[in-house]
Amino acid sequence: MVDLATLVEDAKHSDLFTAPRLEADLAAFLQDQSGRVRQLAQRTAKGEFDQVYFVGSGGSWSNMYSGQYLTDRYTSVPAEVLTSYELTWRRPARLGPRALVFAASYSGSTEDTLAALRHANEAGATTVALTRRHESPMSVEADEVIDYESTALYILPLAAVTLYGLELCRLSRGAHREDAVSALAQMPDLPRLLGEAYRRAEADSLEQARRFLSATAMTVLASGPLLGLGYKFALTVFMENIRVAGSFIESSEFRHGPVEALERSRLDVVALLGTDESRSMTERAIAAVETGGSRVLRFDAADYDGVHPQFAPFLLLVPLQWFTVHSALLRGITNLDERVFMGHRVLAAGPDATWP
Repeated sequence: MVDLATLVEDAKHSDLFTAPRLEADLAAFLQDQSGRVRQLAQRTAKGEFDQVYFVGSGGSWSNMYSGQYLTDRYTSVPAEVLTSYELTWRRPARLGPRALVFAASYSGSTEDTLAALRHANEAGATTVALTRRHESPMSVEADEVIDYESTALYILPLAAVTLYGLELCRLSRGAHREDAVSALAQMPDLPRLLGEAYRRAEADSLEQARRFLSATAMTVLASGPLLGLGYKFALTVFMENIRVAGSFIESSEFRHGPVEALERSRLDVVALLGTDESRSMTERAIAAVETGGSRVLRFDAADYDGVHPQFAPFLLLVPLQWFTVHSALLRGITNLDERVFMGHRVLAAGPDATWP
């Protein structure tokens, strides 16, 4: 029988477990692609675009959420994040020649996002494909391509839209320019910080996974900069890779209905704590859950001293991945890249769509 240590070593080479490679891959991405991203921010600052859309599906929607969050927080340029088909179905009136559309798809051929890209092209918008490989349907059809030869499908698109929002603020001299410049100055150090987070998280994650081995459903609480990461793990990691039910609740929304479940239910909660303005509300939600007798697993950005609050999603991804890997392996899921339905054309349509 294969022991856990051997399975973990095998997992380090899987597509799912990107944490072992993030230090090197993010450093390479920032070196190779920062110029393209900064150029898009410069074009926006000069007035070429007066509307930005961030589009994706599943996990790719979750990192695009941060694009809107940062653009809204740091600039006066209108921005919106949409799931891919929502862009095509809603048909926003502002989607036209003065719109910039970031469309994220790991494969570059996700059915939903390919359709959104084509719709944006037809509307005359400038489209940017964020994808792993340069040769894909989206890369061929987009006006601009930011490609990354890496499995880090969350961190690298997140880095792109984070850099875009911060650089746009720096160029446009917005009210929060000083804070944006401070974050930009720390960004080159992110790869090293991710490497350190990876090396320190392994032991704790095994204990956490054993503690929650009996969980059949996990509720994720998060807010602020961590909302996208919380959504990702609740709906596209815990269900997809641990094969347990998952739900996501924005921290301040917990008291608006979900808290009533505590009268008859005990929840298994994964809480993501930031160091931004949303922290106190997440702490209040945690207190209510624990008072009701539920189990809570905390991942806290405050554990990474000195890291800018907007970089919390980068850092907390790492221990969350370690927890997921150990949880899957302890449940007998040893092939972390295989799916039961996704990747087998279940629910897929169109000859050039490969996922799901």
